[in-house]
Amino acid sequence: MEKYIYGIDVGGTTVKMGLFHYENMKKIDSYEIPTPNLEDGSYIFKKIYESIIECNNRHSIEMADLLGIGIDVPCPVKNGYVESCANLNLNEINLVDEMKKYTGDAIKIAIANDATIAAYGENASLESPYQNAILITLGTGVGGGIILDGNIIEGSTGFGGEIGHIRVYEEEDKVCGCGSKGCLEQICGTKGILDYTREQLKKNESTLKEEDLTVKSIFDAAKQNDPVALMTVHRVAKYIGIAASILSMTVEPEVYIIGGGVSKAGLFLIDLITEYYKKNSRFSTGNIPFKLAQTGNDAGMIGSALLVKSLNKKNY
Repeated sequence: MEKYIYGIDVGGTTVKMGLFHYENMKKIDSYEIPTPNLEDGSYIFKKIYESIIECNNRHSIEMADLLGIGIDVPCPVKNGYVESCANLNLNEINLVDEMKKYTGDAIKIAIANDATIAAYGENASLESPYQNAILITLGTGVGGGIILDGNIIEGSTGFGGEIGHIRVYEEEDKVCGCGSKGCLEQICGTKGILDYTREQLKKNESTLKEEDLTVKSIFDAAKQNDPVALMTVHRVAKYIGIAASILSMTVEPEVYIIGGGVSKAGLFLIDLITEYYKKNSRFSTGNIPFKLAQTGNDAGMIGSALLVKSLNKKNY
């Protein structure tokens, strides 16, 4: 009899739902539902459960045929426990227990941080997955996920892999969303990229127009050798390279995977990051390659499904 698992990617706006065959991980169905915006964030698990029932009915699947449900959430997680998650109004709560209120104990539940799970999914989707990999996601913020010996790294309280908040430069005035200063995210997140470019437009000639400024327009202009755009892009690449060189001396992965919306700049960005990384790395760590993420918006679903599948084979 066929068995199935769900991989679910919870975002601040939508929840991406994916149904997979357990054995071959073939995706059967994927769709999105709105993320509930309620004071009681745990209501989201009721909506996820109801959506699973609806999807099961579409495909004539019984709950008894489900072996697991994997879920990622945009907050630090340790063994399913969340201390605080402002995006979802969740505080001091065991998310696994909340989901089991609806599914019972027969179905395996795995819940982890979204960037960590994206790393897990991206690495597993490579033609030859690595045992040790780091994903750096560049978007509105800067996220990350660390895979060591094939396992996700959460850290002692769930903050493992928060790469965006590595302090990489001296900053006197501007405060990061985390409350610190000089974070990687302040340079390489969307706001940091736009703010720096606007500052340079006041002092330098450029084809860029402030009223039409986007991250994409900046990278497109950089590829055409626009001086301001090149300043911004080189700044982004430099500090990603510095952060990666720090990580290499503590973790030493086999590969860095660059994902998120900014990664759509492609090999142009990868080549620049590699250049700055090599300048700052030491010993043989300078040979660690950088690769572009491949799964796009499916990384969270795939990673969540793979994580819960792996936990079916061992104790969680």
